[in-house]
Amino acid sequence: MWETRFKWMLYASFATASFIFLQMAFFSLHVLFGIRLSFNVFKICFELFHMLRAPWVFYTIHLLVIYTFGSCLWVIVRQMLVSVRSAKRLVRFQDKQLTRLYTGKYHLRGHELIVIRERTPVALTLGVLRPQIVLSTGLIDMLDPSELEAVMEHERFHLMQRDPLAIFLLSMLSISMWYIPMFRWVRDKYKIIIEIMADRFAMSITCSAQDLGSALLKMLKQQGRAPGPNVSYASFAETSINLRILHILEPATPLTLGIPLMRTLVSVVTLLILVTLT
Repeated sequence: MWETRFKWMLYASFATASFIFLQMAFFSLHVLFGIRLSFNVFKICFELFHMLRAPWVFYTIHLLVIYTFGSCLWVIVRQMLVSVRSAKRLVRFQDKQLTRLYTGKYHLRGHELIVIRERTPVALTLGVLRPQIVLSTGLIDMLDPSELEAVMEHERFHLMQRDPLAIFLLSMLSISMWYIPMFRWVRDKYKIIIEIMADRFAMSITCSAQDLGSALLKMLKQQGRAPGPNVSYASFAETSINLRILHILEPATPLTLGIPLMRTLVSVVTLLILVTLT
């Protein structure tokens, strides 16, 4: 039930963001090239306040559009640069023999798994356009085969769902559209929910909660290093550990989303300001 509800909230967030981006793009085309479109929220708001002799709106609307597009570009460029550096580092520390071995063992495609030479346990899925699972030799040495299988199925879920891409998009929205605080809330909740869903997927494949739980506890004792604060990734043992353990022990436990009233009100009011002033 809560999975379906959150999916609709996720879709609503992307639809809302797309509408705002589209309106800003139409407004920019009108300002820069004089292209007139039949309906544009920002152009109408601008012309309305111009008639009311409120010139500050001219600067406010333009600054809002420039900031939104500029911050999106900054986030994209930053992600590209960090991804390139991370990819080079992974290739440098790659254990090609183990990569081939476990790629074949778990029936993955060539680019979907990389095993790196690292003593600390690492298990995560990263990559916005071409996601891949990253395992460390320290993790493989630490876990039993059944525990490693549970971790692999957990990461396979992130791979199939392309969770790094969703995390990147939500992070970009939360930064570029800070004036709609629900985007940040959806991003934070998404990171929690995908871990619980990945845990459930792994348990459904392995038919056991014990292996997944023991692997999680072992990794907590020797937490691996994250790839960097600007990389979009889904990690096995970094998010909402207590809540995940509860759901591993009691899979039927309902998850309360706890929608924040103030953030919702601020987001709704912001959207109304952008739309109903027409």
